[in-house]
Amino acid sequence: MMKEGNALGNCLVLLTKTYPYGKGEEFIEDEIPCLAKHFEKIIILATSTEDGAVQTRSTPENVTVHPITARTVQKAIAGNGLSLFPFTSCGGLVDDAEHNKIRGNLKRRAYLLYFIAKAKGVYRECARLLRKYDLTAFDGVTFYSFWLYDVALAALWLSEDCKNSVKKTISRAHRYDLYPEAGSANYLPLRRYLLEHLDAVYPCSQNGTDYLSEHYPPYARKVHTAYLGTRDFGMGPESKGDTVEIVSCCHIAPVKRVELLAQSLALLSEEKKKLHWTHFGGGDSLEELKAYAAEHLQFMKTDFPGTVKNEDLLAYYRTHPVDWFVNTSSSEGLPVSIMEACSFGIPIIATDVGGTSELVREDETGHLLKADFTPEELAELFRRLFRQKKEKHDTLRQNCRRVWQEEFCAEVNFDRFAEEIRPQAE
Repeated sequence: MMKEGNALGNCLVLLTKTYPYGKGEEFIEDEIPCLAKHFEKIIILATSTEDGAVQTRSTPENVTVHPITARTVQKAIAGNGLSLFPFTSCGGLVDDAEHNKIRGNLKRRAYLLYFIAKAKGVYRECARLLRKYDLTAFDGVTFYSFWLYDVALAALWLSEDCKNSVKKTISRAHRYDLYPEAGSANYLPLRRYLLEHLDAVYPCSQNGTDYLSEHYPPYARKVHTAYLGTRDFGMGPESKGDTVEIVSCCHIAPVKRVELLAQSLALLSEEKKKLHWTHFGGGDSLEELKAYAAEHLQFMKTDFPGTVKNEDLLAYYRTHPVDWFVNTSSSEGLPVSIMEACSFGIPIIATDVGGTSELVREDETGHLLKADFTPEELAELFRRLFRQKKEKHDTLRQNCRRVWQEEFCAEVNFDRFAEEIRPQAE
């Protein structure tokens, strides 16, 4: 906890993508206040901001933020990549197992070179900014990468430069930075190297922990589940009318498959139910989704507010009854959007991918769809739920709220995590 007197205490160096600039990484917003209670100083290095980025999220008083533009890092990549030739061990980063993964695969080889070159660019900019601070003046320093990706490699190099004798380097892991199959190359660079040199890795789901432990057993002792969490705004209002309120919330991208939800709803035109679907989130395909709704969902009410601030989304949940929250993703870590809905007592329908089943428990907090579900199957589930007794739905609501309180409350989870990642003297 915070020290008294003149001691500087512990410092946290946090590497993000863009937080607290622009949009994205909203889940960090709830974590920062808890971290700020456990570290006397926090330095945030936002490693991929837009030119002229403006800070859009407030941070506690003991937090200092530095933006690094994506353009600055990209300019450095070409030179950094050339420095890796001839391609051998890339400065000791690539072992025999890594060579075997990329042998004969030009796409993976290029990906690895880009990954290392980008990490070097991030590292150099971060190192330049950290020269403003005397990190040796602190009792201990933790280098914390929010993603098990190039920023994690940069965090390792920063830690090696740090002369403080008490330090720790850790990373969270989520989805694209954890599961190789989430990317087109079916490959993630330097997994063994990162796991060997990081002090700890914290997947946001037990599914992620199991995955790393199974695929990299020598490092299983370093891998620990650390759930994210959301703030407590109380139970949402109960639906009292005759309209079934359905909500989805995500950036509209191919992996999210929002079109499958729209197609499922289109099959319900013969149901004698009033339906209202609200989708929160923007994306390149938003207008296409609106056009589909205008043509095929005329029998029901639809709303597409686009990208909204997280506080506005939570305000909606506080004031509007929602009967079902739906997630149709083909790949996930453990979605914060589902945690938020559960905290308000909103039952969930979601695909059984990643760690989703750790929160969405069949017939307890909602219903799980197989990853390759069809619109017809989701439509049939809706029909069955429309005929469900109110008492059953009320039980689901209470279960959602209970499970969230027990396992996904932000203050509890983030306080525990902050205490765990504080550097401790031997």
